[in-house]
Amino acid sequence: MASTTDTTQLQSEDTTYEDTYQGQIENGHPEAVNKVQTKDNGNVSEYESHKENGHCTCYLPRRYVTSFFTGVGMLLVYAMRTNIGLTAITLLDASSVAKVEVTDNLPTSFWTTRSVALLHSSFYLGYFVTHIPAGYLTVIWPCNRIYGICILISASLNFLLPYTIDNEMYWVSCLVRFIQGLSEGLVYPSCYGILRHWSSPSERGRVVSAVLTGSYAAPIIGFPAAGFITHYVGWEYVFYVSGGACIVWYVIWMCLIFEKPSHDPYISDSELDFLNTSQGDSSLDYENMKIPWRSILTSPSVLALCACNAARNWVFIMIITNEPYYLNNYDFSVAENGVLSSIPHVFKVLASILGGFIADFVIARRRLSTTSLRKLLTTLGFGGQSICFLILTFTVSPACVVIFLTLGVGMFGLSVSGWQINHYDLAPRYAGVLVSITSACGAVAAVVVPIVAGELTINNEMSGWNDLFYITKAIVITALVTYLIFGSGQEQWWARPPPDIKLVQKQDPLARKPYNFRLQQRQSVTPEVKKSLGNTYTEHSQLVKRTLENTDQTNK
Repeated sequence: MASTTDTTQLQSEDTTYEDTYQGQIENGHPEAVNKVQTKDNGNVSEYESHKENGHCTCYLPRRYVTSFFTGVGMLLVYAMRTNIGLTAITLLDASSVAKVEVTDNLPTSFWTTRSVALLHSSFYLGYFVTHIPAGYLTVIWPCNRIYGICILISASLNFLLPYTIDNEMYWVSCLVRFIQGLSEGLVYPSCYGILRHWSSPSERGRVVSAVLTGSYAAPIIGFPAAGFITHYVGWEYVFYVSGGACIVWYVIWMCLIFEKPSHDPYISDSELDFLNTSQGDSSLDYENMKIPWRSILTSPSVLALCACNAARNWVFIMIITNEPYYLNNYDFSVAENGVLSSIPHVFKVLASILGGFIADFVIARRRLSTTSLRKLLTTLGFGGQSICFLILTFTVSPACVVIFLTLGVGMFGLSVSGWQINHYDLAPRYAGVLVSITSACGAVAAVVVPIVAGELTINNEMSGWNDLFYITKAIVITALVTYLIFGSGQEQWWARPPPDIKLVQKQDPLARKPYNFRLQQRQSVTPEVKKSLGNTYTEHSQLVKRTLENTDQTNK
């Protein structure tokens, strides 16, 4: 049912912000909020000071709070994935007793690389199964709750693994990992669903890169922590600490984070209006809009992202599950192995953050088109990674191995602001759906790579590792070429509301402000904001007029 909107109350599109706001003050507007909008690299940034009892109180934008805790959740759940990778050393290496200080508290089981590979693959098989349903669930359910609950479930199951591993309950361990994969399959789609509402287009490169950096920063914490805990305390406490940290995060998350800005009781009116204005209609949901599955699945640009995600997961899962075992060939202690395994991921985090700032700067200055920028960053990331993996095939020095492994893993960070953020370019409204599809393709690679790595390194010979690196290089280059040919940075035609239907906005009982108020705020913005938003503002203004016309016809 369409909401009733009085069109006579709407400001004309030429009404300036100063006139509107001055009128609010003269009419006794209840809030005294000083808004100062400044130009920062071509984008509009907000600085707010709320006057209460004559004193100025600082306000931390809620979109930054949400982004921070989303990134922390991503970091913790991915750090939990490193537990098996480090513990595998004690399961595979009979000489691990000499590499730890607490020798009385090691697993009694001894597995082969095939056993460890199957354990890893069972997780990613579950991870694959829930990806496509996750895209649909992010459209009909609150993404913040999906994100929190799936991490809670996986963390709770993590407490079972020390018991099942130590008591040689191998198939039960595989079942636990499979269920963990089912749960974590919703992490990425729900994360993109959250950021759809909580990031503005002008800040999206930095915000999304920072949040996704959490998954790449996880080994920086996970590997050293697991190494030191195993070395000095006991291997089973690795699982208890990481699972407990996720549960603590979940409690904080559910207390502080809300699905949308309009649901957040702590957000200021200024920030709410800023997000609504900058996002345009992509933040609105309509009852009579269906997900264009066929168009999405046949889009060359989406298929290019599928190829990139498959290559990304192949490399990422290969590293996160096998890196400690690979470095174990160079006679490091378990604690040293944990620290050295984290170094490549430090570089990747720094490259990811740098890529986010580069992307936002270039887009703000309009130095390159969005398509050219995404392809450039993807080329630097994938191309540099391929070269480094090739060098690793004939490098024997431990120092050189660490250096080129660091460069190879780290260079990928630049591509985060290339292909990985590209989902928002193609279809902001369906970003969660796109991620579920591309991540499902990536999950296939995640299932296969542990098995391939386990077979090639069954005897832990360097020739097997070299073959694995050759295969990896070929996969990454293939994905890069596919993206260069079919990738796009433009919003796709199927991402926009069809012009021949009446738009009926979903009624949101939790929203702080009705839609008609948002329309008024949409049309009372500064010329600077209009200029910075460009086509987004114009397109949304046209959509507003269509919605009002349809609303009037429905009411008649």
